[in-house]
Amino acid sequence: MKDVNHRSSLQGTQGMTNSERSPKSLGKTMKRESTRSASVVDRLVSALGRDIAGGVWKPDQTLPTEPEIAHRFGAGRNAVREAVKILAAKGFVRTERRAGTIVRPEFCWNLFDPEVLSWMLSALANRDNMLDELSELRSIIEPTVAALAATHASAMETLRICEAYDQMEKLFDEMQRGIDALITFHELLFEATHNRLLVALVPGFSLLLRTNFEISVRAGKQVSWNLKEHRQIAEAVSRRNPEAARRATRKLLAKNAGELSEMIKRERRTRK
Repeated sequence: MKDVNHRSSLQGTQGMTNSERSPKSLGKTMKRESTRSASVVDRLVSALGRDIAGGVWKPDQTLPTEPEIAHRFGAGRNAVREAVKILAAKGFVRTERRAGTIVRPEFCWNLFDPEVLSWMLSALANRDNMLDELSELRSIIEPTVAALAATHASAMETLRICEAYDQMEKLFDEMQRGIDALITFHELLFEATHNRLLVALVPGFSLLLRTNFEISVRAGKQVSWNLKEHRQIAEAVSRRNPEAARRATRKLLAKNAGELSEMIKRERRTRK
């Protein structure tokens, strides 16, 4: 009797519809399907984004049709539609009825989206130009960022900036952790400005700075921490001296620009 009841119970469970299963079981199934779908969409977004950023498809050209993209990547058409929506939100494409999905000009792209930057930096020609432009942008923005941080930083923010500098000194001989500490130092300066538009630039700036240091490593050059200039910036913020912070940042950026130019030239020579 016990065996009969057990078999009957198993048969009943196997015959349940989704609506009859326990909420916990159904929730796990839906979560797995959602995760699987998201990973396919992410793969599509990354592949199409890299192709567009790398010039495979030029501005005003039309992407392959949904079925063609779906077949190429082994994905469903719904995943392709989701990927196109994400690319459209980043300014990469626009969709038109009967015309399909059209690549937009580069000036429409959201260049401070870290994902967009990573796609552009994956192309060697793009990367060199982007890093040159980074030096120009830093010279425009960062002296003002340092001056604003010296003006508006709270006591706690000032302490965190000084602690980040101390970490840079301690981790001088540890490449990866030292780079992390240096990037944290610059991120804290942006945050201390209390300017939301400047703070919104942090993810893009951080990615470009990290790429800058990775080029140093690949070129076989010792990363230059420029500790003296970073210490001067931290001290100026601590003393609430915006002009001193601005001057120290300009000195730092002038040194960085020269070092970056030399590193890019060296890396170009190694490619030949």
